[in-house]
Amino acid sequence: MIGDGIKKPKEGRYMPGVKKTHLESGNSSKPEFTMAHTLGALGIVTGNHLKQFCTPISITVQDGCKPILEWIKSEYAQDSHVVCLVKQACKAAASMKEECFLLLDRYFLSVPALIAMKEESVKAGCAFITLITRAKSDCVAYKKPGEYSGKGRPRKKGKEIKLTNLFSTKAKAFIQTELRLYGKVKQVHYYCINLLWGRTLYQELRFVLTIIDGKFSILVSTDLNLHPEQIIQLYCYRFKIEVFFRAFSQCFAGLDYHFWNKHVPRLNPFESAKAAAEKLAQINDPIVRQSIIGTYKATEGFVMFCCIACGIIQLCALKFTNEINSSPIRWLRTYTNIVPSEESTRDCMSKSFDRILSKCPNLVIVEIIIEKRSHFCTQPDEAC
Repeated sequence: MIGDGIKKPKEGRYMPGVKKTHLESGNSSKPEFTMAHTLGALGIVTGNHLKQFCTPISITVQDGCKPILEWIKSEYAQDSHVVCLVKQACKAAASMKEECFLLLDRYFLSVPALIAMKEESVKAGCAFITLITRAKSDCVAYKKPGEYSGKGRPRKKGKEIKLTNLFSTKAKAFIQTELRLYGKVKQVHYYCINLLWGRTLYQELRFVLTIIDGKFSILVSTDLNLHPEQIIQLYCYRFKIEVFFRAFSQCFAGLDYHFWNKHVPRLNPFESAKAAAEKLAQINDPIVRQSIIGTYKATEGFVMFCCIACGIIQLCALKFTNEINSSPIRWLRTYTNIVPSEESTRDCMSKSFDRILSKCPNLVIVEIIIEKRSHFCTQPDEAC
């Protein structure tokens, strides 16, 4: 399972959930702050030995909508974006009753996230989630405290260790091996150590220091017995969600929604996000609240419908690879992969849409589509 957040700039002044957001980007052409929706996405890695996709299972607005969540009495009303995504992942794994690896980037390695995982594990009666993420370059961990001497309060942590220093002090202890990463065999040097992490929490985590192509990184796992090579290989799948975001936005227009409501207090780009939330929370009229809630649900509903469409296209690409590649209406000069991409599959199916309808006239969904199409056409049999 892969999770990540995405910020979609929105200029609508009356769109619920839009707030002033800081953009963390190395591109100097982008503004430092913008009005945007913050969405959290969860997906599952699906595929075969030829190609893997990140198939979406959930995308929700997770920031700037606290008053709305309080109105509908959501269990995530008081949670931050990080905690909300972690809780949703734990609940998804518990509903499937499967132990999952949750792959997140270094933004999600936080004390509240680890506490939320523990709480959800207690509720479910089992730890369904193993978190695999990445630590920041200035990450600090601690050794286990020594034996209690019987004087004073027992110590919770031992000596402080700056993990980046281990690349030089433990250089001779690094293990060299070859691993298949991102479709290529690469030389990997790694060093594994279990340490305490998190101020006031001090949870024991497994840290894997890696050197790949001269680049240094620190991977983290909550499973203290997971093999370091498996941690490295699993974390490489995290990039699949970035590829999904690109396809979701460009091929399915999943973020091109514009649902607004005149009852939402007009957003001011020069005021803080907290002030905008306070204005929204001051609305007491139940009819107005229901109207705003409907707009909020329309936004999430639109995104989820696009998730369903994207997932269906991905599964079709995997299951009907030969049929799509041999289709006479599809031609590519250069094939980058035997399994077609979302864009190629969508294009092939859209051009075959009328043929699909003619071959399956008795399906209920086909009857609904034909009825809708004939309603907007000048002639009943004319295709729109």
